[in-house]
Amino acid sequence: MGPRTDWLGRAKRQLYRDLRADPYLPYLLLGALVLAGFGFWHRIPVFATWDEHDRVLDALVAYAEIVNDPSIEGVREGISWSRAPFGGTLWVYLLAVLPVVLVALATGQGDAIAAMRDPVYTYGHYQVWAETPRWIWTWSLAFVRLTNVVFAVVTVYLLYRLGTRLEDRATGRWAALLLTLTFGFLKLAKEGGEDMPATMCFVAALYFLVGYVRTGDRRQFYAGSAAGGLAIAFKLTLGLAVLIILLAFLLRARVADGPLRRVLWQPRLLVGGAALGALMIVVGHPTALVGDFEAVGHRWFGRIGRPNRVVGPTAPTWWWFLRTYGSAFGWPLLLGAVGGLVASAAHLARLAPDRTGLRERVPGFDERALVVGALLVFLLFFARWHDWRVHHILPTFPLAALLLADSLRRLSAHRRRVARAVMAFVVVTSALYAGVGVGQFASMPRDEATEWLTENADEDATMEVYFHAFFENSVPHGMDLNIPPEETGELDPCPDYIQVGDKELLYLQDIPESQRSSEVDFYAEPRQEYIRALVDGEYDYEIVAEFGERPPNFVPHRPEPGSLRELAPLGVYPHSDQYGDEQELASDQYVAILQRQGECTQPAEATRDAPW
Repeated sequence: MGPRTDWLGRAKRQLYRDLRADPYLPYLLLGALVLAGFGFWHRIPVFATWDEHDRVLDALVAYAEIVNDPSIEGVREGISWSRAPFGGTLWVYLLAVLPVVLVALATGQGDAIAAMRDPVYTYGHYQVWAETPRWIWTWSLAFVRLTNVVFAVVTVYLLYRLGTRLEDRATGRWAALLLTLTFGFLKLAKEGGEDMPATMCFVAALYFLVGYVRTGDRRQFYAGSAAGGLAIAFKLTLGLAVLIILLAFLLRARVADGPLRRVLWQPRLLVGGAALGALMIVVGHPTALVGDFEAVGHRWFGRIGRPNRVVGPTAPTWWWFLRTYGSAFGWPLLLGAVGGLVASAAHLARLAPDRTGLRERVPGFDERALVVGALLVFLLFFARWHDWRVHHILPTFPLAALLLADSLRRLSAHRRRVARAVMAFVVVTSALYAGVGVGQFASMPRDEATEWLTENADEDATMEVYFHAFFENSVPHGMDLNIPPEETGELDPCPDYIQVGDKELLYLQDIPESQRSSEVDFYAEPRQEYIRALVDGEYDYEIVAEFGERPPNFVPHRPEPGSLRELAPLGVYPHSDQYGDEQELASDQYVAILQRQGECTQPAEATRDAPW
């Protein structure tokens, strides 16, 4: 194998050199592993989010089709089945769950895998989840999440390398440490999805592009283009990598020898980079490789309206930035990140060459301009969205950490004590914020409610649940459910239990329609009346167990959209409080289990009409 193709060997040798040269790096990576991996088992064998549900199920259904029909057509059908073709994650999670499939086949349980083909959608594909052996879901989710933890640790190391390339090892260490202590980063490391692998590929692309801007080495440009294409294959919003690659090209062309027109006209370089990126995008979409281009087209062009799709309430852009970054970073780290961006922009303004020296190279200017430009590209892009959640902005976390670390390094050269004090404050407060947030995964109300039902409910007991899917509730594996009438007409008129969680209680909020999220703006008034009557005991059901902290009078509180004052708690105590499918933490996971009192009677059945 030649030196150009031995990229894995070069990466390993670089890692070994870094571990030998930097005595702090092993502890840094170990800390990232512990924090990212702590609590990865939460909710298993239940999914954490919709994203994780879709990605894991896609992989297992693909194997189910292949086991049922081990032919080319079976492979095509298995890979093409999906809620939407999610690109590179299918490749990754096909590998992650492969040991589970092989064990099932080796132990004569191949039929359990084959039975998962073409599952019925009802209530988030509840039937296939309930009928598939528990161990298959347990180990599939465990391997998927551990894979994601590995991606997180590799991202931390790549940021260390990027900081080292930008300035020195100290900058790399500080950047990697700040990213490790970013709670939003750690939270997303604990669920299956495309966000973490996409971010890892993006950081790798930026690492190569910084090298290209500094040295002009074309191999670095090609590597950056390939890594950028792979990032796009994982997540569509990383299409912004194209703009960042172009920015790197222009920054290098500025200082290249020769007339500007000639250095800008490099079709071989640009076409080669574009071809490599496009190749990685195509290869990264398994549906494209099996000829299902219609699905790929839907993935790429059927979701263009996402920036204007309303999920959360209507509020100013600055409010969404503050609430989302505040909950992901905590206020001290967010203030530091903003300060790092401002200080970096000011530093670039001081370094910028004047008109007479526009083509002259200024040490450190172009590399930092690339990083600052990359962050600004993302911020300007998301500023056009109606609303967004933490996982959307994950690729910006490494950029913010790097700019803060680099700014503190420059401050240390002139104000050493001040720089140390600022860094100590940011690190300690971020460690506390992230530590408390990560610690919540050790005791989750939904998990506790599931365990209580497993121990106390009879085997043939039926529980009525609401909302969109079973994994948004506490459901023991295989339990009989009354699920919303839109999903099925077969309902037990008097289920043994009814479950009410934080999401159902959101209907009790007396707020304007514009302040409601898309989750709780449908049939709001009748559902509000029903939930209130239910928790007040008007339907012969009483609360027999509660998990998590009950909201005052059962009414959860969310910050008023557009209110600056009410945002403060979001960056002080870590929780999710997101609009959409984010992981809820303990503070947003209240669960009440109501049990039927007495015998089932026809009048009781007639008066309880759940408007779902």
